[in-house]
Amino acid sequence: MKHRKSVLIGSGIFLLLTFFFGCGERSGEKEYNKGMASWKNGDLVRAQGQLEKAIRKLSGKEKRSEANNQLGIILWNLGKHDQAAEKFGESCRLSDELSGANLNLGIALFHADQLEQAEFEFTKILNDQPSNSTARSFLGIIQMQRKNWASASKEITASLRTTPNNPARQNALALAELHLNGGSTAAIKRLEQIVIAYPDYAPALYNLALIQDQWLHNSSAALRRYKQYLAKAGTDALQSTVAEQAIVRLGGKTDPARPTTSAQHNPDKASRLIAAGSKLHAAKKYNAAVKQYEQALRADPTQKTAHYNMGLSYYALKDYSQAAQACLDALKIDPSFTDARYMLSLSYSQQGQWSYAEREAKTLKETDPTRGKSMLKYISGAQKR
Repeated sequence: MKHRKSVLIGSGIFLLLTFFFGCGERSGEKEYNKGMASWKNGDLVRAQGQLEKAIRKLSGKEKRSEANNQLGIILWNLGKHDQAAEKFGESCRLSDELSGANLNLGIALFHADQLEQAEFEFTKILNDQPSNSTARSFLGIIQMQRKNWASASKEITASLRTTPNNPARQNALALAELHLNGGSTAAIKRLEQIVIAYPDYAPALYNLALIQDQWLHNSSAALRRYKQYLAKAGTDALQSTVAEQAIVRLGGKTDPARPTTSAQHNPDKASRLIAAGSKLHAAKKYNAAVKQYEQALRADPTQKTAHYNMGLSYYALKDYSQAAQACLDALKIDPSFTDARYMLSLSYSQQGQWSYAEREAKTLKETDPTRGKSMLKYISGAQKR
């Protein structure tokens, strides 16, 4: 049986960034430590400037390599992806030992659709670290994009041996096996297991809906899954418009209490307003920045970055309750948004809401072990102070 349409890969390939911490007070290291402190406090713009200054002063290659890697992560979080890739590349050129920078460079190249270069970086990592599950899973996703389903299944299966409790990788494996085997039974079973084990992971519901719709032509089952996806992910989620259109096509009705995605969204205007807000934030005009982000969301409510940046500005204003709400709004759009999850946990911590902070940190640990563990350690120490 031939299938004309391919099941879309759900949103769930996570950006796992490695962190390094320095010590000492030699030339440049004071600025480096200031930058790390600013980053910890959520002031990414200040952290960027301090790390740039540190790099100019640092003398050792290893230390400059670490600082470039850190700066690349901050630039990525600020949405400056091309600049981030340059810093990751510089970090790699300065040191062959800093595998975290190689991983970050590979991820940046992958998101820039430079698949061959990304594959080279991930393969190089695996030559030294065969158990690196993140590099292995990205190789699998690259093979999926090339429709090399056998290799994709092999790589993602290998990554799950190290991190079996990763819903995004299990989701990717289900889709690879669907195309590899040409049958839907095993894929449906795996996706249903994800839905049970990870009830907040909406992409599995979306892929179940697509399989029922496009492969099995089971309209009633597809309709049910599309509705479940919208109920879980919200109308601002990545595939909400497709799901709403499918519900209408299949003869169902969208929830009248939930507005459908507007065709009048203006993402270009929203991007300009977000950029203006970032400049105001950099100038420490945090209230003005918030207003820009609010305008950006009126232009396009699907902009998760606007919610997240607003959270950063509220955090800088020490309005931790509003910061938490902004991060929650970002996570409603993209539950896999690890930066927002991190800031949500940090905002709860600042309010002394330790159970909430710990809950979010544990959720973060499932997809970003480094930052999740770091946040749990921070929460434990903060409670003792």
